[in-house]
Amino acid sequence: MPIENELKYVLPLEFSEANLSGWTRQDIRQAYLEEGPRIRQRDDDFLFTYKKWVPDAKVLVEIETHIPASDFDLLWPLCVERVQKTRYVTLADECEWVIDFLRDASGAVYFVQAEVEMPEGQAAPAVVLAEIRDHIVYAVGADDNRFTNKKLSDPEYAARLRRKVCEPEAN
Repeated sequence: MPIENELKYVLPLEFSEANLSGWTRQDIRQAYLEEGPRIRQRDDDFLFTYKKWVPDAKVLVEIETHIPASDFDLLWPLCVERVQKTRYVTLADECEWVIDFLRDASGAVYFVQAEVEMPEGQAAPAVVLAEIRDHIVYAVGADDNRFTNKKLSDPEYAARLRRKVCEPEAN
């Protein structure tokens, strides 16, 4: 079973995609069915994902499979939370780094978040990549579930959360 093992970092809204020269760019739209599974279109690739927290093992199991575009189109209207984002991906030291620029209906960026997916059992990346190291405004705790894409699909929620963690003295 694939185990999700990641850490997240909030970056400023002004973080520039130009900092990510050499990273792979993907256009993504994803959404969540009421029962919890996720569907995702990544460029011309369509995926169905199921995640489940296993309390006794303290791990998040993620099962992902490819689906036809027709299944994606059939499920899309049934989804409750939707996210549109531009993702940049790179690999370093056995870790996959992604930076997501979450976009509202007009295409404007309303949240920027980096994630590092690490091998199972690894608590932290060996290094935080130079492209983001000096731009991190908040390091998300491993068990802080406020920063899921499902929750961040609401631009107002994302703005409140960003203010809370980036401007704590103003709260």
